Amino acid sequence: MPFFNIGGTTLNNNTLATSTILFLIGIAYPIIIFIPEWKKAILLVEGIIFASVGAAFLEPFFNLYFLVIGIFFIVVSVLAYAEKLPRFMLRFFKARKR
Repeated sequence: MPFFNIGGTTLNNNTLATSTILFLIGIAYPIIIFIPEWKKAILLVEGIIFASVGAAFLEPFFNLYFLVIGIFFIVVSVLAYAEKLPRFMLRFFKARKR
């Protein structure tokens, strides 16, 4: 996480947003590997984090990308919970038996 000064970079909103998302990814994907039943929940939390990081830290027009990605993740996870996704997409959310 870039909380220290390397090469003249400083702590600003872009580094906060980047470090938050990288921290989220660093925790989320090992959980998905070891507990595959949590895929939908983690995708929902990632969507909420992406949208909130975009709204809180980033400047206008750049934050719209994060808001759109976050809302997309939220919609896909809610549709996966309701099992309303097409069959080829829904199979990615099915937990395999161990």
